[in-house]
Amino acid sequence: MSAPRAVCLAIAFAAASAHAQEVSVRGHLEWITAVRGTLPADTEVNPDNRVFALPQLLGQTELRPSLRLDFDATLQLVLRPRFLVVAEKARTGDAWQDAEGEASAEWTELYGTWNVSDSVQLTYGLQNFQWGPAELLGPSNRLFHEVGFNRDPVYHVRGKHLVRVNLSAGREWSLIVLAEVAPNHDPAFVAGEPFESKGQVKVEYASDDGAWYAGLTGGAAAESRPWWGEYAMVSIGDAVSAYVDATHAQGSRAWYPVATGGGRAVFEQTRKDEARVRTLAVGGLRYAFESGDDLRLEYVFDDAGYTREQIELAPVALRSALSRAQAEPYFAPGLELLSRHLVYGSLRVPALPPSKRLTFHARYLYSLTDGSGLAYPTLLAEVGEAWALFLSAGIAHGPEEGELSRLARATVVLGVVLSQ
Repeated sequence: MSAPRAVCLAIAFAAASAHAQEVSVRGHLEWITAVRGTLPADTEVNPDNRVFALPQLLGQTELRPSLRLDFDATLQLVLRPRFLVVAEKARTGDAWQDAEGEASAEWTELYGTWNVSDSVQLTYGLQNFQWGPAELLGPSNRLFHEVGFNRDPVYHVRGKHLVRVNLSAGREWSLIVLAEVAPNHDPAFVAGEPFESKGQVKVEYASDDGAWYAGLTGGAAAESRPWWGEYAMVSIGDAVSAYVDATHAQGSRAWYPVATGGGRAVFEQTRKDEARVRTLAVGGLRYAFESGDDLRLEYVFDDAGYTREQIELAPVALRSALSRAQAEPYFAPGLELLSRHLVYGSLRVPALPPSKRLTFHARYLYSLTDGSGLAYPTLLAEVGEAWALFLSAGIAHGPEEGELSRLARATVVLGVVLSQ
């Protein structure tokens, strides 16, 4: 959040606190330190890592404070800054490059909430607000394009500048209106696309016993075409649940590689103005064990995704690029996942014996479009009351320029977390 907005928000809540009869403060602090080693994929577009210069060694340490102030039961202020120091070193060809470092500070979240009544709530500020029953991604939320594949302690999501209104009618009905009013300066989801303000509405009905719920969404942006979507979850017995989450829109603003002859290609937004409705959807099954273990299987379909031929043509367009702007669509095409058909599996096993202080989470993503795959297991061990150690590893397989194997073949992350 920009300094003027942060100041305005702080002043407003300081004024509110002067009239509050009771103020409660709750805080939490995480200190995360980790090292990461990466084996870049040796491909025609990145031979010996000479082009991308991906860092093989990276170390980082960061503080993530979290503070919540409650002014009576009417107002809340949430502050979550992030202080980060990173050092990295890349090897290109046969030589190690000079180490590079950076220190930064940012707001992950900074927002205030006014509980107007039991059924009306107004929130403004930098917020991470997501929904949906799937674990991998939430298509019906077009304000956030997060893919939660590599969720370990290092993973984080920066909020967006939102105005949010929550309305509820009992426990069953809820209506949420969202407006993204300013950029948060994250890299563009679609390469080269400027920020545009967006709005989205979500209405949800949940059964009184929690056995099922369903929601409808719709939204529009200042320049883009409107979209609509839906999501639902239903319990099948005591352990099994099925769910779906989808969004639909005419055309696609994504970049696609187009052959131009002579062994060359370029990236173009070929479907930007088409009338055909494109669907992004994820469907899944979840089995929740009595022991607390959690098993999921999800299928992702993206009608706007790349075909196998387009995945193979993308490196040609990258090699043909004459400028950085022409090359950026290779890394930010405007798709959550590159291909049209994928499957995802996840197994989370908490409280492993003998100490019951170990948690194992294994994830695997496979592209049915081009045969590439990526496994990402994470092991977290609690040490005492405040400390935890974790180890994550990413292992890719598939074609040289495959969707999930084109950047790195292996990654290992080792870290420690202090939570207070």
